[in-house]
Amino acid sequence: MVHCKTTSQKKHEQMLLDLGVDKQIELSFDGGQVCSDGGLLLLRKADDKLELTELATYCIGDRRRPDLVSHSVQEMLRQRIYSIAAGYEDCNDSSRLNGDGMHLLAGGFLPNSGHRLSSQPTLSRFENSVDAASIQALQNLLVHTWIKRMKNKGKRPKRIRLSMDTTCDPVYGYQQLTFYNGYYETACYTPLFLFTDDGFPLAADLRAGNASPAEGCVRHLKRVVTEIRRAFGNVPIEFTADAGFAVPELYEYCEQNGVVYFIAAAGHSGFQYHSEELVVRCRNEFESLAGSALELKKYGEVVDKKARDLAWRQGQERMRFSSKQEGRMQEHFEEELRIRRFGECQYDAREWPFKRRVIFRVEFSNTGPDVRYVITNCKTGKPRELYEDRYCRRAQCENWIKDLKNYLKCDRTSCQEWQANQFRLFLHVFAYMLLWEIRNAAKTPYATVETIRIQFLKIGVLLKETARSVRLRLASHHPWSAEFRHVWQTFG
Repeated sequence: MVHCKTTSQKKHEQMLLDLGVDKQIELSFDGGQVCSDGGLLLLRKADDKLELTELATYCIGDRRRPDLVSHSVQEMLRQRIYSIAAGYEDCNDSSRLNGDGMHLLAGGFLPNSGHRLSSQPTLSRFENSVDAASIQALQNLLVHTWIKRMKNKGKRPKRIRLSMDTTCDPVYGYQQLTFYNGYYETACYTPLFLFTDDGFPLAADLRAGNASPAEGCVRHLKRVVTEIRRAFGNVPIEFTADAGFAVPELYEYCEQNGVVYFIAAAGHSGFQYHSEELVVRCRNEFESLAGSALELKKYGEVVDKKARDLAWRQGQERMRFSSKQEGRMQEHFEEELRIRRFGECQYDAREWPFKRRVIFRVEFSNTGPDVRYVITNCKTGKPRELYEDRYCRRAQCENWIKDLKNYLKCDRTSCQEWQANQFRLFLHVFAYMLLWEIRNAAKTPYATVETIRIQFLKIGVLLKETARSVRLRLASHHPWSAEFRHVWQTFG
């Protein structure tokens, strides 16, 4: 019998711990082909279903000499997108992951084949090689992928709702087209996103840091609407956006192309003149129920702004000093008296060719009135229905952007050239699309990207490769094993 002795090097690498359980705890990195991304093949199945990396490869092309190519464009796309989806957003991480068994398998290579995935310098050269024509093709790929997916379902959509928003992408160098933005008070990019009502991205434009919120919005909306009309005919389309997109060019495009829009607008004296009567009525109703209310002046504004600020601060202090017996913070919000009413008017701005419909929501509380305005070309429907059921859906767009920024780190735009940074943004958006597909298959439409990553990707797995097969032994006590099987069967 052969006795294996622990070498001095292994003794040095071994980690010991005494937990008082009558046995010594020993730790060492010698478990073999054990990986922490056991669900990575779900990304590959979602990728094959959408044909995402295959179509993206056609958009990019390859001008390298075939006899000198070690890693194809599709291989590098898969490696980079799958890594981002698994939580390895930095390109430097590729040097640590290029020998990982699950990442090799998801890329189409056997774990013990001896093949290595691309290194960080190779991927960096790849990111900086994408030209303007490829960028435009990848931009169009987003909407084409969604259209193809809808057609594969075999159902023509009854109504398509689109939401647009922008965000801040801070930078810490001198990247091309980065400028100081006074609103965000930092040097940044200001990417523009367009989503469907279920969170699929149809546009992702990395704009200059000094771009206005509405810059380029008509161009991207026109491109997306044109492709949708070409695919589904005269399907009803609704568009929602916040007050940053309240520009006449956007109104005119939507009106001329049959797009129903709900766009917020900042309050001014013209709008306040029409909403003043409703504000006063809400104030009187609040006073009759609460016993007192803040005094108002012309256009429904609060007379004493210091009293308003004091009332707000006192309310916050009551919530934060309250104990469980006195009521939780959520219950304070529920119990606070608020009068909410809705109205509308026809408003004729000087730069508008005709009057447009403006709906407004007035909410009166102990801190005074809170009035919101929405401009729309919808001819029918009550103001409350239009505001709560059709405009307020826009707020979900901010959660999808949060997924991209907080969990997929789409703001890692540290390349020197703008085109390379725009391509990086696409890589993160593609990773989001694969996780979005998994989320839909799991039937959890409101789960965050991080939740999907933890439940379906971050699974311990032991890889065993034999002459005939590769066996993946996933963790026996994975809490979401039933959901994983469901998603796997859904993808076929």
